[in-house]
Amino acid sequence: MFGLMAAYAVSTPDIKAKIEEIGRKYGYFTANRFRFYYELLERLKNRPVRVVLDEVNDFWNGVRYASDMAVWGKKDYWATPYSFLLKDRGDCEDYVIAKYFTLKRLGIDSAKLYFVYVKVKKSKVPHMVLAYYDTPESDPLILDNLNLKIFPASSRKDIVPVYTFNGELLERFYDRSKNGLKSKSSRVKLKWDDLIKRMEREPL
Repeated sequence: MFGLMAAYAVSTPDIKAKIEEIGRKYGYFTANRFRFYYELLERLKNRPVRVVLDEVNDFWNGVRYASDMAVWGKKDYWATPYSFLLKDRGDCEDYVIAKYFTLKRLGIDSAKLYFVYVKVKKSKVPHMVLAYYDTPESDPLILDNLNLKIFPASSRKDIVPVYTFNGELLERFYDRSKNGLKSKSSRVKLKWDDLIKRMEREPL
């Protein structure tokens, strides 16, 4: 997918230097993935929200799926967007994290973006999607790496929400099950805090 994207000038000297450094360390094809990412950011400045959602969703869905065990040798690992793009492989949480922080960087209000753990019908594998709420009462739009196009949640009959959170608004953590989420909230908070620390060391 990345090779099919139209070129768009990346004019910032710092970004050019970063891409060149990545090229020296990891090779041309890896550097190109980062160049396409920064071109995406330039191209989507001041564009309508739906255009931004669609293009960010499409971009990150171009990364190949692989389990955490295959990529990191761990059962459950939240990769930073930098590592996700560098490895060019990752699982559902990695897609959601990358989309979340890209949308936030493009000016989308993070209070409108929620991580949603879901059950996929006919599958026993846990899954995560990103939900965009235009208003708190809106039928959210679902950004997903299984169903590649964005649809309202009401149209996604293949998934059932389990619990939802926004990493920066964890006090709003709520549950759609009968059981309390205190333990889940604590585990998610620890994983979120660890992710943020690693992102400081691996800025994209």
